[in-house]
Amino acid sequence: MAKKDLKLGESSISVKRGRGSGTGETVSLKREAFNRKQFDDTVNTEFTELGQSNIEKDLSFFDPSLATVNDFFTIYQSLFYQIPKEGEINSHIFLINESTNYTQYEAQREEIDALQEEIDALRAQNVQLVEDLTNTINALTNSIGNIDG
Repeated sequence: MAKKDLKLGESSISVKRGRGSGTGETVSLKREAFNRKQFDDTVNTEFTELGQSNIEKDLSFFDPSLATVNDFFTIYQSLFYQIPKEGEINSHIFLINESTNYTQYEAQREEIDALQEEIDALRAQNVQLVEDLTNTINALTNSIGNIDG
């Protein structure tokens, strides 16, 4: 935007200061005035930029070769809810998979392993209880058959 000359003009006045006639000093006051229409056309006096965090930001100026890790996370936070949850590329799932592959980290692996061991132990216990119950039923059936027969 070309810089506009907003100044309409200036005026000055000289005033003598002091008591009595002829004593004291002269003070010059200078006032600059602006063309109100040009000022309003040039300067945005509205609060249009406040509270506009939901508006998409123009990132076309962004040069990835100059980006820092801090830049990445700043942009990531501002675009977080615009990124799709699922998708093969450019999604949260994509970021999770890429990071997991890079770090070779599986979240809560120790807890998953402990729960799997507990499940295996409960299955073995369940098999043993079914076997004991079957043996008890067979023993009762044989006892009843011996009494009747």
